[in-house]
Amino acid sequence: MFFAFGVILLIILGLLFVNHWSTNKGIIYLVLSILVICSRQLSFLLLNTREYVNILSITFIHMDPLSAMTGPLFYYYVRSLIKGKIVFDYQFIIHAIPAIIFLINTIPYYFYPVENKVLFLNGVQQHNSPVNLSDLRYLFFSYSFQRTVLHFINFCYFAFILIYLVRLRKDSSLFLKKKVKTTINNILIVVPIFMIMFVSIVVYSNIIATNAAGLIFKNSIFKVDEYLFFLMLILPLSFFLMPNWLYNGQDLSLFVEEWRKFFTKSSDTIQMQAASTYIKTDDLHRVVHYMENEKPYLQFNFILHDISSALNIPHVRITHCFNQQLNISFPTYRNKLRVAHAIRLFKNGMHLTTSIEGIAAKSGFKSKSIFYAAFKAEHGMNPAAWIQKNIGRLE
Repeated sequence: MFFAFGVILLIILGLLFVNHWSTNKGIIYLVLSILVICSRQLSFLLLNTREYVNILSITFIHMDPLSAMTGPLFYYYVRSLIKGKIVFDYQFIIHAIPAIIFLINTIPYYFYPVENKVLFLNGVQQHNSPVNLSDLRYLFFSYSFQRTVLHFINFCYFAFILIYLVRLRKDSSLFLKKKVKTTINNILIVVPIFMIMFVSIVVYSNIIATNAAGLIFKNSIFKVDEYLFFLMLILPLSFFLMPNWLYNGQDLSLFVEEWRKFFTKSSDTIQMQAASTYIKTDDLHRVVHYMENEKPYLQFNFILHDISSALNIPHVRITHCFNQQLNISFPTYRNKLRVAHAIRLFKNGMHLTTSIEGIAAKSGFKSKSIFYAAFKAEHGMNPAAWIQKNIGRLE
């Protein structure tokens, strides 16, 4: 049951997002609105089961602030539809005020230990004891009042949107694109269906539910049967009855072809990225192996081009290995290896028979000054001080 609900919801949201995003990014408001509605519906479904109590502890009551944004989100979707582009202004904060108030009011419940929430909701699911939501702590007003106001606000938003769209469609002075008019007609069908569903759940919960425990306007939670699940499916399934809205007016055959091209292109891109990753990884391995084993950096005139010639790898890919994968420039990397080689010579006692300048030359440095600068950059001291500190004997 829950699997089918989730699959249908994801299919609907995916089709809406993919088909509308390129023409009007305001579709994100509709997607979020449907997601919030269905998430709240899911919590009601979970209340009628004897499992998934951990999921219920996350969705139940926590969803109230988001649920208060259902109406505003749909309102901004309609505005974006009319404007032909995404609408977002300072008034959005005003519309979000109820959600912010509900968020603050519910703070005490958020801080309940998870174990207590699970225990409480498990008792609700088992229906083994009367449950009174008014016992839960809130900052300003009871959960019963918050729940009633929440649904009243959303109901008013959707009613206002219906009235607004009806007047808009009758306004002959306003030019609307054919696709926009079609979408408005679809909204005028789907929104009443949703509102009828909402009212049906309220009536059902207050008349049929056991012990007269109502869903919306009472303090207790009710026990229902599987018929409620089919009421929950009305909203997502209604979009399949509106293919013009779902597919954004596209011909179905063209839509299938576009998806085929999309998946083909995605598959090719993934393969190319995988191949590119392999090439880059292989390049880095070959470069590091060459530097550590062949030690070409011991030649004072050794440059980046020499690696490219020796390994037959394009110069730009060699540069990428250092700058993007090792996150170090080639000259710095070369000096690190040369300094490390000089230290090995120090540890082998070569400084007892060879001058520091001679060791610098054997390590690939052109001059003593360059060697001193590179050594100090690595170890924070000159070679003589390092020898004195770590070996204790100078030449």
